[in-house]
Amino acid sequence: MIGSRRRPASLVVRNVTLAYGPRTVLTDVNLEVQAGEFVGLIGPNACGKSTLLKAVSRILRPASGEILIDGRNVWKEMNGLETARTLAVVPQDFPAVFPLTVEQTVTLGRTPFVGRFSGEKPRDFARVRAALEATGTLAVKDRIFTELCGGERQRVILAKALAQEPRLLLLDEPTSHLDINHQVEIMDLLVRLNREDNLTVLIVLHDLNLAAVWCRRLFLFGGGRLVASGHPREVLTADNLAAVYGSPVLVERHPVYGCPQVALLSRLPQGAPAAPGRGDREAGPRRPADRPVRKGPVHVIAGGGTSVDLLETLAAAGYEVTVGPLNAGDSDWQAARALGADVVTVPPFCPVDQEAGRRAGEMMYKARAVLVGPVPFGPGNVDVLRTVLEAARTGLPVGVLVGGPAPARAGGSLTRVLKTRDFAGGRATAFGPELERAGARALAGPAEALAWLETVTGGRVAP
Repeated sequence: MIGSRRRPASLVVRNVTLAYGPRTVLTDVNLEVQAGEFVGLIGPNACGKSTLLKAVSRILRPASGEILIDGRNVWKEMNGLETARTLAVVPQDFPAVFPLTVEQTVTLGRTPFVGRFSGEKPRDFARVRAALEATGTLAVKDRIFTELCGGERQRVILAKALAQEPRLLLLDEPTSHLDINHQVEIMDLLVRLNREDNLTVLIVLHDLNLAAVWCRRLFLFGGGRLVASGHPREVLTADNLAAVYGSPVLVERHPVYGCPQVALLSRLPQGAPAAPGRGDREAGPRRPADRPVRKGPVHVIAGGGTSVDLLETLAAAGYEVTVGPLNAGDSDWQAARALGADVVTVPPFCPVDQEAGRRAGEMMYKARAVLVGPVPFGPGNVDVLRTVLEAARTGLPVGVLVGGPAPARAGGSLTRVLKTRDFAGGRATAFGPELERAGARALAGPAEALAWLETVTGGRVAP
């Protein structure tokens, strides 16, 4: 893709303990990444995944132990410049302090190879162009980086890393805040780079289902330690995840790829059946016998694992719930099925087609209210908002859960709410004023949504 002929690098972390001052983050970690592997680091927030990347990239010195790249100690046998010529990092957030163009931003990746006074040479510009082409960002090279959408920015930062000609690529949650289309784009691109450009990839992911589909091996962290490692089938078990995340989980088999797919069921009401104790399972939708349906129905627009809490809150309150459209294997899809909801299903990683949109519309018109979860909207699912708007114009109560960053939660404007998760070039944001005129309301979260439902439906028993 970018014409790299360098051999991939291997990585060994041996008896490493990491700490910030007196606070220990990781203890006695041992792991090995072979040259050319594509592996993932997973685990709860603040479990040390990003901290480990900092140690590998010479930002945080280990309190003990050693980190080896191709058998050489990163902290004792390699200096900063040599490390920068060996590995590149794609961080969670890239500080855009100056109004640089995309091309200028990517050119920063050549810094380890440019002399202090000589400036970039033709080879450097060739590498920058190759990185832009590989990431599909050449067409926007003259645009200001801060003006790009989330998916474009992520590809530009990846291009900057590729311009470094790394043999080891470290990525810290590169798919966070991206819709499903951009997530697939980024992950597919990384796999192609791994295969075609001799690049070892170590990626931190919060989305367990993305990790299961794309990573060859996984390292699961929890409680300051490495808990499990191996093939996704060996790591993503109900026992492992319940122990690390402190919640019962549902682990199913991906309908296309056969790898495990995970739904965290963190707020199941007391007495509801938990996920199976071991291994994967295959089962159809079910409704727990001890949770009788009393109210509703309510239709939920979900996706991307954003609405599990909402679905569980509604089920616990006795509402009959319909959901969709949802991609098969999505965390929300698995949770909805586990809770016995009727779901409009779309094939994995496919956009919402006309038939799925029509069936979701039918469910909305049968419902007593519609709730739109904090879902990111991209080209593949933004037209669902049109169906929601049409339902609102008929007088059907519509609530939109805010989610997103703290500033967005502070305001009640649906335009502001939708703008925070618009990855469709402004198309989602444009529905905000129309939804407000149709009477739709912004809701802070599942608890407020439940109180709002009691008001607009009167807690009426489902027919």
